[in-house]
Amino acid sequence: MVKKWMLISCLLLIMLPLLTSAPNVLAAQKFYDGTSSAEQQKALISVNKLRLKMGLSEVKLDPALVKAAVNHARYANAHYTLKSQGNLSAEEKGFEYYTQPTSEKRVSAAGYKGTNQEILETVYMKERAYEEFDMASEIHELSLVHNRREVFLNPEVSALGIARVGRSTVIVGVLKVENDKTTPSVASVYPYDGMNEVFAGYIEPEDIDKLIQGEGMTITVFCNKRDVSSIKASLSTQSGSRHISIPLSVKKLDSGNGYVLTAQRQLRSDRTYTADVSFETGGASLTKQWSFRTWRSINQLNIDDMPLNFAPPLNVVNGRSEVPMRYLFELFGAKVEWNNTDRTITAIKNGLTLKMKIDSHTAYINGKAVQLDSPPHIINVTYVPLRFISEAFGYEVEYDPNDRSVNIWTGLLDNSLTVFDNQEG
Repeated sequence: MVKKWMLISCLLLIMLPLLTSAPNVLAAQKFYDGTSSAEQQKALISVNKLRLKMGLSEVKLDPALVKAAVNHARYANAHYTLKSQGNLSAEEKGFEYYTQPTSEKRVSAAGYKGTNQEILETVYMKERAYEEFDMASEIHELSLVHNRREVFLNPEVSALGIARVGRSTVIVGVLKVENDKTTPSVASVYPYDGMNEVFAGYIEPEDIDKLIQGEGMTITVFCNKRDVSSIKASLSTQSGSRHISIPLSVKKLDSGNGYVLTAQRQLRSDRTYTADVSFETGGASLTKQWSFRTWRSINQLNIDDMPLNFAPPLNVVNGRSEVPMRYLFELFGAKVEWNNTDRTITAIKNGLTLKMKIDSHTAYINGKAVQLDSPPHIINVTYVPLRFISEAFGYEVEYDPNDRSVNIWTGLLDNSLTVFDNQEG
């Protein structure tokens, strides 16, 4: 009998850590449920703060739209991931949490009775920890990208349904179809006039030979009319005495009520930008000019006023900035050769040949000797003097002591092109 109780006691001791950790295991498996009234109210307050700053009327939560949003958020969380492609508003019969195949049918099944209105829906998937959620900050994150903000910042949306379940956020809106030609045309923009800490965009390091490697921030121009056409748009800033124009791509919004303008380069941080937009609608021209300021971050190296996010850290020796050899030459589009025997570097571009030798203060530009303040040297990789090489290729270098950054002015980026993509819808 004693042996039996000893055995039971040993088993209990072995299982005790598992039993005490069980709640934590369950908590780790639990997902965030933003379907409660409290969480939806947080989101609604955040939406209406943005709308008021844009000069738009407030929206309200509609019970039927909320129900439709909750239903699809559960379905999307169960069946979609961050990598899912295609129509994330679609549901397939027979799958868990299925309600209706489309957002329009889900809204109708939930009891919405509106007429002469269009249903808009955005579905946003993101992987993150359970503890990281707050519906107010969720709205801020959605506002960073045009096709996620379009539903809740459209001037003609008056009612919303909002839900978050696990990885999925769903916002359903009702858009009034405006047919009254006597109604004045109204335009609103995001980022709004005077907005600070605007997302500056993000450039991916896909191909070092392609300077513009992604897209910058997006400006959304909303209108209360459908007959929007003939847009003209520009985005500009000042860098000292230089006037910088940012190339824009222009595309009509999915709802047809305006445009999305995408900067074709990342914007500088902590910088004021001015946007000018004009288009035809309602038989008249609408023109808007406004300004916003990007958020603050630090980029050590910039080219033609575009930050290079993935540039290697500058190596500063005696006040001279150095960068890895291949990065700089390839950034300029130069062909670079390394001779391991005599440890010499040869870079060629547009008829100019630049030769340097490791630890030598003498360089050669098209055979002519030039003295170097900072010779190339090796610290795991080969470092070369940034200013000397830039100026040898005919480029201008500026150092900003405020943020300890370097700007190289090359003219390699096209500062004038505006790209129109399907502007008439």
